[in-house]
Amino acid sequence: MSNNTNPVEPSFKLNYTTFILLLVILIPIVYTVVANLQKTTPPPVIAPASVSTSAPASNSQSAIEKALKSVADNPNFQTYIDLGLAYYGAAKYSESIQAWEKALQYNPKSDLAYNNIAAAYGAMNRWDEEIEACKKALAINPNLELAKRNMEWAIGMKNKK
Repeated sequence: MSNNTNPVEPSFKLNYTTFILLLVILIPIVYTVVANLQKTTPPPVIAPASVSTSAPASNSQSAIEKALKSVADNPNFQTYIDLGLAYYGAAKYSESIQAWEKALQYNPKSDLAYNNIAAAYGAMNRWDEEIEACKKALAINPNLELAKRNMEWAIGMKNKK
């Protein structure tokens, strides 16, 4: 029995010139794809000091009213944190900063209150103030990832100006 095998020639031959042309075309394409897949830094994130057990308000105005009543009934660290969150949710960033600064009077070592203040400054594009608030949060808790990410974001946004 004879084995009559003819080697099949490839229909496309890769020579040196073709290889160089492919590299010249593919390298910019691969670079562009990889550059666009890089992780972007998220915007500032706020964090409540603890989870509230009350049901969320249906809109921001009723949330503010509810938080103001809580502050009037029982002014303390948590009620001012909640008031700041209500203001922040309503895009009233200056008021949220004032509420969180009041919360700091009850607990000056609250890294999360400083982080929330930083996020509010970031929402107002006030990068220097955001960076300073992040530094205060990180001075209290150097491991607070929220503050680290918010500071990176603020520095990046400040450098874009």
